[in-house]
Amino acid sequence: MRDIFATIEYLKEHIKAKDEFEIVELTHALGRIIFEDVLVKKNLPAFDNSALDGYALDYQDKDNLLKIKGSILAGDNEKYIIEKNECYKIMTGAKIPQNANTILMFEEALIENGKLNAKKAKQNNAIRFKGEEAKEGNFLFKKGTKITSGIVAMLAAQGIYKIKVIKKIQVGIFSSGNELVEPWEKANDDNIYNANAFGIYSILQDNAEVKYLGLIQDNINAFKEILKYEKIDLFISSGGASVGEADFSKQALIESGFVPIFEKVNAKLCKHVKLFNKKGILFLVLPGNPLASLISTHIFAKNILNLLYGQDLICFDTAKLANELKFKGQRNDFAFGKFTNGYFMPSKTKFGSGMIKPLYENSYIFISKEDELEISKGQEIKILRI
Repeated sequence: MRDIFATIEYLKEHIKAKDEFEIVELTHALGRIIFEDVLVKKNLPAFDNSALDGYALDYQDKDNLLKIKGSILAGDNEKYIIEKNECYKIMTGAKIPQNANTILMFEEALIENGKLNAKKAKQNNAIRFKGEEAKEGNFLFKKGTKITSGIVAMLAAQGIYKIKVIKKIQVGIFSSGNELVEPWEKANDDNIYNANAFGIYSILQDNAEVKYLGLIQDNINAFKEILKYEKIDLFISSGGASVGEADFSKQALIESGFVPIFEKVNAKLCKHVKLFNKKGILFLVLPGNPLASLISTHIFAKNILNLLYGQDLICFDTAKLANELKFKGQRNDFAFGKFTNGYFMPSKTKFGSGMIKPLYENSYIFISKEDELEISKGQEIKILRI
């Protein structure tokens, strides 16, 4: 039985990236994954231009009084030339006139008898050169890059309004348990509201096309029936993960042609997590207890999605430990806490697998290694945002 870290690494051997794309407009591109390499289509800047309002001149003439020939505004497409001891007033973004090689900002300019005293000019100052940020034909973004707001802006600057992105992974979520009722239904004293499915949905909704498939009863036929949904890349069930009499998920999956990738994890909260595969369709079985289910979603479901998108495993943040931690060892254990000014502040509140509060009272978790018994105050650790 592998621990959390070994299990996540093991996933890389068994999960292949989906090689399907769709075309989206920039207004829907944020957070999507670029499907193919993108090259620079247009020089950026497209021409030499001024980075500020000032005077465009030849630096060699700075010690002479310069004739001000006129003004050049941004968007002016005329071609301007300066001769010996001449300059132009120029606005931010305007084209640099021929023979000019520096800009003197207005605040440093002195005017004497209608001419410019440019003694404070600096060589090659405030000129944005053609192609200095992006040169036509050069590599811009590589396949597999996650699109940020800055990338959206750069694509727009290249005249790229539609782009190929990896097709969103289709995730189907359901919960099982005769004791469960939906949040919009009325629960009696013996019922439990179905919190897990909606917590899982919220964790994954920005990373996939998530469908809620509903509640199913605790019987094998109901479980098999849910597997008939088409166009699902990753099924996720909450409940049916342990070894109790009503936990029949493994039997249903095996009888339906699924093969196990892993069936247990040597970790608190995540012990009974299972992952199965059938011809590229994945099925992640999560525990029924809320904290165990939702933490397992952060650790396993999000990493599975990353691999399906061809991305690296989720990165942990680096922090220093604010207070010492002690563990029993022999398995992965958890500490919930907050990340402040570079320090991980572990919560002193005890937690159990059936709780929910630790998820909204804290923003990070620390996962111990199997052989870690004590971690000292001030020690550098890795923490995962939840």
